[in-house]
Amino acid sequence: MNRELSAKYADVILGGALAITEGQRLWIRSEPVHALLVKQFMRTAYKMGAQCVRVTYEDPEFSRIRADHSVKESYLDFVPGFTAEMYRTTVEEGWRSLALRGPSNPDVMQGVDPGRISRMTKAGSAVRQEFMKAISSNKNPWNVCLAPTESWSEKVLGSAVDWEKRIWEVLTPILRLDTPDPALAWREQDRELKRRAGFLNSKKYSSFRFRGPGTDLTIGMLPDRKFAGGSCSSSDGTVFFPNIPTEEVFSTPDMFSAEGRAACTRPVTVLGAQVEGAWFQFSQGKVTDCGARKNGEILNRYIATDEGSSRLGEIAFVGTDSPIYRSGLVFHNILFDENAACHIALGNGYTDCIEGGTEMNDEELKKVHCNRSLVHTDFMVGGEDVDVYGVTENGSEEPVITRGEFVI
Repeated sequence: MNRELSAKYADVILGGALAITEGQRLWIRSEPVHALLVKQFMRTAYKMGAQCVRVTYEDPEFSRIRADHSVKESYLDFVPGFTAEMYRTTVEEGWRSLALRGPSNPDVMQGVDPGRISRMTKAGSAVRQEFMKAISSNKNPWNVCLAPTESWSEKVLGSAVDWEKRIWEVLTPILRLDTPDPALAWREQDRELKRRAGFLNSKKYSSFRFRGPGTDLTIGMLPDRKFAGGSCSSSDGTVFFPNIPTEEVFSTPDMFSAEGRAACTRPVTVLGAQVEGAWFQFSQGKVTDCGARKNGEILNRYIATDEGSSRLGEIAFVGTDSPIYRSGLVFHNILFDENAACHIALGNGYTDCIEGGTEMNDEELKKVHCNRSLVHTDFMVGGEDVDVYGVTENGSEEPVITRGEFVI
């Protein structure tokens, strides 16, 4: 990645998405392979006035080694106390959080005992619970963005030849870096997402119905729910973008409402393994059966994580006007793939999509049918062959998405 492009990218993420200003603290999490890009982000943040930039390198190879070689499976339940303290301090001191996502080895967890991965995931999620609660309620500004690697690019493009040039030719229009003012382009995108969310909020549909090949799924909505998309506001009123790119409008459904069958239209990584051709059968909001063309057994491990991992915590709409969808590529990265198609998520619900939800504890949230879980994974169910209808209180269906395109 050339220096000019990396500087432009850092400006968009730190200035446009995270609103870094004088005196802010920034926590960057990344794999070691992204060290050069991390240093560019650090330089940019300090020039913008950041007080401190802290970097944590996370290498999935370490998790693979532990999963493969720990002599007792019970040892995988242990998480050091200083890890919990790090997450707690990050929230209390108001650090802005940036996660650079791009695996040095996309298949690092292939072949690992799924029971061991599930155990490590659950233990780590428990320690991060308060941090993730702060993230889901937008207490402090946060962002997740892409950092491409050679092996990941090869998986996306089919070849590693001239990978950096080719992958950035794909990513540049998706990230709006080809526009005269990328920050302005994202503000315009934000307005469109807010318009769509506002329309859905004004209609107050009681449920939504997805229909397509292998899919006929109805999802009920909470009375006090609201749709969101694009930028958010933190507890101190700072406007920020949690994701760049972002193409979705989303909300939190009634955790007891899903009925029918959903067929996934894109692969997704679950517990470190790539699952393809997944499908789910729902009754009274709960997954009663599931399977997949590849790694279907992983789904059963996932939904057994806790009480909420078999219920929905998110419903999201994305049109085929998404430049990610139009690229025709599968990115094997949830940040991009979730912004290519409509999706549902099994696991934790978004408290900021419920009136007063950010002030509720877990028991209060459960009482209003907002799902609580240690996990949250998106499963894409949209595409050119999928229609979405808003269902009114009297049962009539109104088109929201027709053959993949928004009609609102």
